[in-house]
Amino acid sequence: MSQGNDSARKEIEILRILSEYDNPVGSTLLKRELRKRGFLLSERTVRYHLQLLEAQGFVLGHNRRGRTITPHGLEELSRSLASQRLGFITTRFMSLAYSATYDPNLDSGTVVANVSIFDKSLYDKTMETVKALHEMDLLSAPYIKILDENEEYADISVPEGKIALFTVCNLTLDGILIHSGVPLFFEYGGLVQVVNRKPIRFVEIISYEGTTVPPLEVFVYKKMTSISRILRTGSGMMLATLREIPAEAREKTVNIIEKQRKKGWGGVLVLGEPNESVLGVPVSMDRFGICMVGGIVPGAVMVEEGAQVVTFAPHCFVPIEDMTRI
Repeated sequence: MSQGNDSARKEIEILRILSEYDNPVGSTLLKRELRKRGFLLSERTVRYHLQLLEAQGFVLGHNRRGRTITPHGLEELSRSLASQRLGFITTRFMSLAYSATYDPNLDSGTVVANVSIFDKSLYDKTMETVKALHEMDLLSAPYIKILDENEEYADISVPEGKIALFTVCNLTLDGILIHSGVPLFFEYGGLVQVVNRKPIRFVEIISYEGTTVPPLEVFVYKKMTSISRILRTGSGMMLATLREIPAEAREKTVNIIEKQRKKGWGGVLVLGEPNESVLGVPVSMDRFGICMVGGIVPGAVMVEEGAQVVTFAPHCFVPIEDMTRI
């Protein structure tokens, strides 16, 4: 790939266009497609970049018919697009939190929901787990929705022999804070060591800005959690997130969280002080940290116990009225 951000962006866009065509593409068509995407290049310049890409093995020439992208070019495109997706997780999560319409004063509106699909035979065990999480204040909200086999809801179709569990994602609490005028910053997803029901420290963290996949899912599928052990003994590794909030908004944040706690909402592990580390992780100047249990914890417990679970997190908006209180 060419040196310099400007040339690299042009060549990535050329590779992207070529990847969309099965047949060879010439410089005239490439020029037209590039123009649609905001790149005003002459055919001569397009040919120049094509020559550079061909020299690197990213494209293959077909005489006068044009060029096609090579497998090596597809690999380069995939790597480049991954770097462009950095920050996408934060943007998506912020958008979901902002778009949730749940009003804590009316106790109505839509919440952000996570969905886990698993064998129907695990229903009783799953309900026991959800109730245990709620009793230990490790569930974001005391609401769930169950779909039976062959039922459909919010683009989820439950296969035969399976059921789907909808739980409230902690992004909903983010949304409550945002709509109350509290700005927040998504910092990390990680693993928190819990000893005798007390969170001790983050042992692993992944920055939301530095990844193209949701951090908590990485820990679940690498089997790094031990939440079921926390339920049994009070000690283990818990999925958690860390947000930062301006120090001036701390009192309002405390009031909102306390109000929700009285309604049975939970999942807040630590509410830090301004300019003080949270579970060993420093926070930015004039901000405080808030550590919350990850929204995919119910599914993570099932994975720990050997269940085959398909999780969509976060997946959709669900009216709170469509959910059942635990």
